[in-house]
Amino acid sequence: MKNIRNCEYCGKKINSSYTVCPLCGGHLHENLKSREPVCPRCNIRLDIHLHGSEEYDLCAKCGGLWLDRDEFHLATREYEVYRNDDFKGPYLREPLKETPHYIPCVRCGKIMNRKNFGRISGVLIDECNKHGVWLDAGELAKIQHFIADGGLDRARDREISKTRTELKDLATRVDQTAFTQKIIHFWNFKRWLFGR
Repeated sequence: MKNIRNCEYCGKKINSSYTVCPLCGGHLHENLKSREPVCPRCNIRLDIHLHGSEEYDLCAKCGGLWLDRDEFHLATREYEVYRNDDFKGPYLREPLKETPHYIPCVRCGKIMNRKNFGRISGVLIDECNKHGVWLDAGELAKIQHFIADGGLDRARDREISKTRTELKDLATRVDQTAFTQKIIHFWNFKRWLFGR
């Protein structure tokens, strides 16, 4: 029974992996042991780096950057990116330089997922669904350049086009199924009528 805990709000027993109580809807806090932030690549302590009013955890050796979920959303907001004049020219996607390998989360130590930011940017980020994102040196600037060049809009347009095509295919299959059912019912009716 170690996968069960009590909800902080309603007190009912729930699965310990839940982040929202299914009974009362309360957002649950994770009980993390205080863990010193360590670079998942170099295994050295991360330093606090101030960027404007935001604090990021930075590795002095490899230049990697840890951003908590809220910090990552702030750093990649279109409003913030468009205010920055550093990004000139079109964004050019670079080929992958290395075979990706999975690294642990800075906060919880669990292996993070790798995903292509915006699905088409070519920037592979390491993400812990609960805590945040690890970016290797220079990846934040690439992501911001991708956003500034309209990359998120292109990704959304691509998803809309893909969904539109899937809906057309589904409509065609539904029409074919309906036609087939009409034929079957028609022949069943004829058999019933003339089969006697």
